[in-house]
Amino acid sequence: AEQSKQATAQVRTILMDVQKATSAAVMATEQGSKAVEVGVKQSTEAGESIRLLTESIAEAAQAATQIAASSQQQLVGMDQVVQAMENIKQASAQNVASTKQAETAAQNLHQLGGRLELLVGRATNRGG
Repeated sequence: AEQSKQATAQVRTILMDVQKATSAAVMATEQGSKAVEVGVKQSTEAGESIRLLTESIAEAAQAATQIAASSQQQLVGMDQVVQAMENIKQASAQNVASTKQAETAAQNLHQLGGRLELLVGRATNRGG
């Protein structure tokens, strides 16, 4: 009977140890599950961050392409302005040359008018 008591006590001790070990295993499993949930959540958040970053990079690349195209258009426009300024310069030079020719022609006409006046005056004096 004493052995039976001792055996029963040992079985109780073993069962309590098994129960403690089982509880510890359940707690470890729960902690592992929570850690996995946290890991999955972090992975999902990281994936979303990467997706948003990819979209931002694509938008930045598109903006850079548009800026490059605008810069090219501005360069073409500036070339056209330079060409127009060159045309204006040439036209101005031609106007200056034409004005000088007109001035010379006017001076020549003035001199001819003066000579004609002298000749008419002489002819009038002789004839009158």
